[in-house]
Amino acid sequence: MSEDLAKQLASYKTQLQQVEAALSGNGENEDLLKLKKDLQEVIELTKDLLSTQPSETLASSDSFASTQPTHLWKVGDKCMAIWSEDGQCYEAEIEEIDEEKDTAAITFAGYGNAEVTPPLNLKPVE
Repeated sequence: MSEDLAKQLASYKTQLQQVEAALSGNGENEDLLKLKKDLQEVIELTKDLLSTQPSETLASSDSFASTQPTHLWKVGDKCMAIWSEDGQCYEAEIEEIDEEKDTAAITFAGYGNAEVTPPLNLKPVE
């Protein structure tokens, strides 16, 4: 259950970053502002719930939500990433890294879909 919550948390954070990006172009959109507030609340609730879960699953080396970076990513690197629409893992390429926000902009190979995700959610291509 902890692993599922960690994946959901990562997905919520990605969605929040996408909403914030949309707001940068239209900062007064009431629907986006409400969505941002709702996502922030869901993120906090999920963090609270995760803190009550046993930590052994989160420490697993298999987890996408590992708290220790296992790879130093750079633009152009191929990786495996979770697509927020279906929660499945796909091959992607890193297009941009924002160290200040601790995010990576990725494009899914063969699909062209782009997302912004924390680098902790990326895994090397096997």
